[in-house]
Amino acid sequence: MRFRVSMLCLACLPVACTQVRTTRITDLTDLPLKSTTVPDWDWEKAPLRANARYAMYRANTASQRKERLGDYYYLDWYDAEPQQPVKIVMSYTQALTGAAVLTRTVEFNEPRAKAGSRQTQFFFSGPERAKGGDIMTWRIDLYCNGRLADHRQSYLWE
Repeated sequence: MRFRVSMLCLACLPVACTQVRTTRITDLTDLPLKSTTVPDWDWEKAPLRANARYAMYRANTASQRKERLGDYYYLDWYDAEPQQPVKIVMSYTQALTGAAVLTRTVEFNEPRAKAGSRQTQFFFSGPERAKGGDIMTWRIDLYCNGRLADHRQSYLWE
């Protein structure tokens, strides 16, 4: 009797552990770059250090390094339906533009090879940052086949 019960539980295990995968945002990382000096080797600053080294790569002069200061957003998302078009819209406000809501859009209209994790990046640096200032509030919407699949927003977004 015990043997049957344990075999029954083992047979149900794969069904219980599988997840229904949907197109969704899995992670969002905001890494601001406010100084041209690379952060210390402290483990707590490791993501900031990695981003600074990435952003400052091949910036040889002080003016090139200054142009790369800004806000860097890395959006990780899961693409469950690679045959469907996907659109990612980032709405944001900047310090020097007042209450004006600006947008950036990234579209994937062509079918992708297979379902899986993807990363999309939004950078705000150079003349755009000099004109508009730092990003104050933001909202990112992920649309799959024209439907809102997921969103994330800053705590100050209304």
